[in-house]
Amino acid sequence: MKVFHTPVLLNEVLQFLNIKENGIYVDATCGEGGHSLAILNHLKNGLLICIDQDEEILNRAKERLSGFTNVRFYNDTFDNLDEILKNEKLDSVDGILADLGISMFHLQGKEENVALLGLSYNDDKSPLDMRLDKRLSITAFDVVNRFKETELARILFEYGEEKEGRKIAREIVRSRPVKTAKQLADIVIKVKRERRKRIHPATKTFLALRIFVNEELEKLESFIPLSVDKLCKNGRLVIISYHSLEDRIVKNKFKLLEKECKGKVITKKVITPSQTEIRQNKSSRSAKMRVFEKSGG
Repeated sequence: MKVFHTPVLLNEVLQFLNIKENGIYVDATCGEGGHSLAILNHLKNGLLICIDQDEEILNRAKERLSGFTNVRFYNDTFDNLDEILKNEKLDSVDGILADLGISMFHLQGKEENVALLGLSYNDDKSPLDMRLDKRLSITAFDVVNRFKETELARILFEYGEEKEGRKIAREIVRSRPVKTAKQLADIVIKVKRERRKRIHPATKTFLALRIFVNEELEKLESFIPLSVDKLCKNGRLVIISYHSLEDRIVKNKFKLLEKECKGKVITKKVITPSQTEIRQNKSSRSAKMRVFEKSGG
């Protein structure tokens, strides 16, 4: 089985999780299992719970981690952590990791005939879906082709911080039906008249649609306090984000939890990848890691 995704800030994750050999940990965004594999290699009598909302990618993690007996898998969203721990008859855990980035599996999986979900700018075959959880009802196709121009513009600005959201929304409406990711990307390029930049012109548009369709910010808002509540004393929550909207939520939630005397922010300065890691894995360049430790009192 080919592995597409390289885990980001791996050494830093292991360091800040402060893994105990007999501890209980949660990888709340398991993906292909890169971080999970490293955590399991540090456990002896401990347990790892792997969660991912995408059933297909979770099955790949199951295959990759099949040599371990101390791992449980849940096809669910991380904001359902409470129910998952209840199912495992656990009141608390020693550490929780959430890497909020999209997996390269979803961008490059066509090499193994994986349904790409319309997340890749050059994908001219897959439906414009973007749902990581097929149980969700609204797809990116629905948003792009059925939402009013004003609502579409709002989504692009609010969830993608796209300053040209109104122009892009207007051109999308003119170009309906928009059926593929490549067609959508070409529309954005036409509006922005940008082609040769380090970041693709359609990045913010795709980001906004993916976040909206998957309800990512709302789930993150509820996940953070829930996770801290489920940590044992001195347990740690490690979150890796990739854009300002996510990082702002993490930063503000951590500050609020610290103010409420729930614990302390370990990373007073955000952790970012080294230049060496960025050279080896370009997708890590925008990663920001923050860590919260529950109070021991």
